[in-house]
Amino acid sequence: MNTWLSMLGGLVLWAGHFLAAYAIASLADITGPEHQASLGWLLAILTLACAGAAATLASRALRASRRPGLGGVFVQRLSACASALATIAIIWQSAPFLWRH
Repeated sequence: MNTWLSMLGGLVLWAGHFLAAYAIASLADITGPEHQASLGWLLAILTLACAGAAATLASRALRASRRPGLGGVFVQRLSACASALATIAIIWQSAPFLWRH
């Protein structure tokens, strides 16, 4: 189970961030201008938290790949790659909304 959590942790963060970012952007579209700034800050905080967590998962997996253990080196490098991709994707999908505000 730990192997699957390691491999999919960053991607799960990405999916959760996508759902929350979509909800926040939808709320920003239907609310008045007085709430848009606070929703922008909420998305910025969410993005930093999720990107930081995904980057932490990537660095932990990369460090774990240097010492053989659970799942082997391939699994740990795959986990690091997936979490690094998730970090980039989290920042990428939030950038248009954050630049707009």
